Amino acid sequence: MSPRVIVYLRDIFWLALTSFGGPQAHLAVMHQVLVRRRRYFSEEELMESQALCQLLPGPSSTQMLIVLSQKRWNTLVALLALLVWILPATVFMLLLALLFARWQMRAVATDFLLLIQPMAIGIIAHSGYQLALRFVRNNTAMMLMLLSLLIAATFPTPWTFPLIILGAACVTNLTSTATPEASPPAAINWRSSYVSLLILLAVFAVIGLLALFTKARYLVLFENFFRFGMLTFGGGSVLVPQMFEQFVQHRNYLDAGDFLSGLAISQALPGPTFSFATFAGGMIMKDDGLPAMVAGGLLATMGIFLPGTLIAFLVYPIWQLVKHSAVARRSLEGINAAAAGLILSAALVLYTSMEFRTVNIFVVVATFLLLQYSRLHVSLLVTLALLSGYVYSRL
Repeated sequence: MSPRVIVYLRDIFWLALTSFGGPQAHLAVMHQVLVRRRRYFSEEELMESQALCQLLPGPSSTQMLIVLSQKRWNTLVALLALLVWILPATVFMLLLALLFARWQMRAVATDFLLLIQPMAIGIIAHSGYQLALRFVRNNTAMMLMLLSLLIAATFPTPWTFPLIILGAACVTNLTSTATPEASPPAAINWRSSYVSLLILLAVFAVIGLLALFTKARYLVLFENFFRFGMLTFGGGSVLVPQMFEQFVQHRNYLDAGDFLSGLAISQALPGPTFSFATFAGGMIMKDDGLPAMVAGGLLATMGIFLPGTLIAFLVYPIWQLVKHSAVARRSLEGINAAAAGLILSAALVLYTSMEFRTVNIFVVVATFLLLQYSRLHVSLLVTLALLSGYVYSRL
């Protein structure tokens, strides 16, 4: 393995420890670290993968890393990046489940995370600003960016993002007079696509039948999470109500208090939002002992991330084929402008959902200015926010 790949995986690990705030915040941090600082990818590559993964079911941030890693290196590096990305959040969530089950902890102090959300908003706003400078080059792009911002902030539903992406692509295909040169596609390896499709269908069918006929809790748990990961559009905000209905209301595997307490704490932790499945899987098996809880958490993690991973590998060669067409290249003009608006809308929605404090405004503005006019690493900003939040909460 080359030294460059090792450094890349280390950077992914730090991203997993410092990416707070959900998919749009993850995109903003990836833009800061993987594009602007390390230059593993271009802004065009980042936005292409973001546009593609917004249209897929599953964890979009995770799928972005898979697509980008496969494009830059190969399938092995993509799988390693996946494991490194989900590892910290999986460990956090599994430890949280063990604490809940063994010591009945419900009120874990999170005061030191007080300034993390406004810091994340500053990062998101700065990333949206930088992408707007890069991709908004004419009146049509400006209109698409502003409309995307307005619509996404007004109607924050699971289907809003993919519909905006598709709408923006249609607009620039209909209005653009430019005829971008369509480059011929490079040689495409379809093996990963075929293998992924075969595994996806086989696991879905076999696990579904086994869970149906055996009723074994392990199999039911894995089948439920695999199905959620395969069919969930819109991220963790859509996954959570499905989990609540299935495991709390329908099967009574989880206590509502445990579910909601774990969810509240998980919102303050970094990494992929789908990792809440690890906590739920561990808690579902709490009556069977510590080894069963660990197994349940790992099964839930595998179940929720495996479908999205397979779908990313399945779709990547198809995207490689069609993205060189003139239609796809014109579509990207609108998609990139809309994506800038979606990122800015995420900053706006998150800000309006916060409790109003003067210190929050200060942190948002300070984060934006530090990113714009200094070379501070995002991990250092997170450390400063954690330390400042601890001191501020004690005042």
